Amino acid sequence: MNRRHKPSPHRVKNPAYRQVFERLDEALAKNTQAANSERNRLVLLGMFPDLDELGKSGTVVIPK
Repeated sequence: MNRRHKPSPHRVKNPAYRQVFERLDEALAKNTQAANSERNRLVLLGMFPDLDELGKSGTVVIPK
């Protein structure tokens, strides 16, 4: 016969974690050199190395 297991009790996280992660996000935002668009462009160029040359030739337009 199947028995229903009791659900595990919900663990309450310490509210200090939220404050720490908020401060970490702020610090990362301040210390990050590149903007999101620059990061996206670098990821695209990493995935598609020929994209930069196509953008220079004018056949492909990379949005900014």
